[in-house]
Amino acid sequence: MRSFRVLSRLLTYPQAELFDHMDEMKAVLAEEGLLSPRKLKGLLAFMDELQATDLMDAQEAYVDLFDRGRAHCLHLFEHVHGESRFRGKAMIDLSERYREKGLKVEASELPDYLPLFLEFISICEVNEAQEFLSQAAPVIATIGEKLKRRNSEYHNVMAVIVALSGVKMDKAAIRKAADAALPDIKTLEELDQDWIEPEAFNGAPDCGTCGTDALPGAQNPGGM
Repeated sequence: MRSFRVLSRLLTYPQAELFDHMDEMKAVLAEEGLLSPRKLKGLLAFMDELQATDLMDAQEAYVDLFDRGRAHCLHLFEHVHGESRFRGKAMIDLSERYREKGLKVEASELPDYLPLFLEFISICEVNEAQEFLSQAAPVIATIGEKLKRRNSEYHNVMAVIVALSGVKMDKAAIRKAADAALPDIKTLEELDQDWIEPEAFNGAPDCGTCGTDALPGAQNPGGM
């Protein structure tokens, strides 16, 4: 599912290459048709706004959002385990899943980095993608809620990821999690049990290797 590679690129540090390929990425989203018209409209508006932003301003805004402080951190286990010893085991387990799919993780990359996780989702079979994405969805929704409160349009990307997970979110619980100090969020497995009402990827194509070599960063799945 190439749409997840597009979402991955949108959450990486902005580079000129991203802006150059924005129209191509929009075409991928439209062709795959995984998003509802409303979600697609919101995401395309975000992409237009990002593309129209001066590159240096976009880079500064990205660093301010995602690299300064923990509230919007794109490392998923940071929101679940913080610095506890459980994070290390979770990292090892996730790295093993990546290796099973042939996804190479550089030594400098952490496997819980959301753009890398989305690369992994893009090469999973549909049922596997549903399972992994649904487990992460509550954490992603919480990050999205915090971005929305920050008046950042990046919340549109998070909303699309959650929508694609098929999880019916408890909005009150998400607001409560967003209010809480990190890492006051349950483990992915516990959230999975509490909140998931899974839906199938309606009409989603089989994944496999999705033929997105032309997309920016396709030769470097980590996007870093």
